[in-house]
Amino acid sequence: MSTTRRAFLIAAGASGLPWISVGAAARASTRTWVIDAALPQSRVMLRRARLASARVESLSGDAGWLWIERLSKEAMSSSHAIGGLTRFADAFVLSQLGADIGMRATHHRAFVDDAVLWTLEHG
Repeated sequence: MSTTRRAFLIAAGASGLPWISVGAAARASTRTWVIDAALPQSRVMLRRARLASARVESLSGDAGWLWIERLSKEAMSSSHAIGGLTRFADAFVLSQLGADIGMRATHHRAFVDDAVLWTLEHG
């Protein structure tokens, strides 16, 4: 296992990613994960999210469009959280749109290829 992948897995475990366990399964069901499939770290995230039956939205274009068309309606629910592994610019756009409805962004980990692991939660 490379140092980069190992560091990612350690950071992911500490950030509340949807790992398979009894306690995490309930939390993961209320979370949507936004994944940029072009990032090398995305394979691990996709596998873990699917195993935990979390909803996955692929970010293959404009983050603003994704928010308006798919994420904003669910994000209005006070119990719904959104997590993601995207490029920093996309995370910034989504965090600004989430802030408009009272969501708070947390950046958990930045990577050398301009990727960032983040969450948006009401709070």
